[in-house]
Amino acid sequence: MPNVNWSTVEESAGGTFRMPEPGGYICVITGVKSVPEKQYVGIMWDIAEGEFKGCYESSQYPPMDIMSYKPNALPMTKHKLHVLADDNAGFRSSAAFNSDNWDAFVGKRFGAVLRKRIYTKKNGQSGEAIEIGAWKRCDEIRSGQWKPMAPRDQTTGGNGGTAPIPTPAQAPTYDAAKADVYDEDIPF
Repeated sequence: MPNVNWSTVEESAGGTFRMPEPGGYICVITGVKSVPEKQYVGIMWDIAEGEFKGCYESSQYPPMDIMSYKPNALPMTKHKLHVLADDNAGFRSSAAFNSDNWDAFVGKRFGAVLRKRIYTKKNGQSGEAIEIGAWKRCDEIRSGQWKPMAPRDQTTGGNGGTAPIPTPAQAPTYDAAKADVYDEDIPF
């Protein structure tokens, strides 16, 4: 059992983590995990610049995006590799990918549009997280050449899209007593 001098420990009622708001960010790859049996590579990332820089660095569960090499996912993976090559001078992302050189990806920057993900926790309660909705070049993020994305609601199977989501128009209400009603027999 450790002997802790509790008078030197500042009490805390909770963590100081602040989840980034949805929007455009410059991100950095912090780790890569190859999962060959499922044909994908998990890309762990953090925010590299601005107010939320390093917000996930001490997280036990850093956010992750996927680069899949299943045939139907190759176009999206090619886009991500293209973004990484454009944003990191001299980095041959497709060559590193093809040779399983995952360490070469760590420290590489890219732009991302982050959106909320709404999901159901194991205990049945609703939860929220942030995820990458779209990969962009860093210059696109810095110059504002991106659109906010709607949340992805996994509780209903929705996938989100570009925002803003229009507010549904309120359905009209009718006063049946004032309505002009056709009350004759219908001939059919």
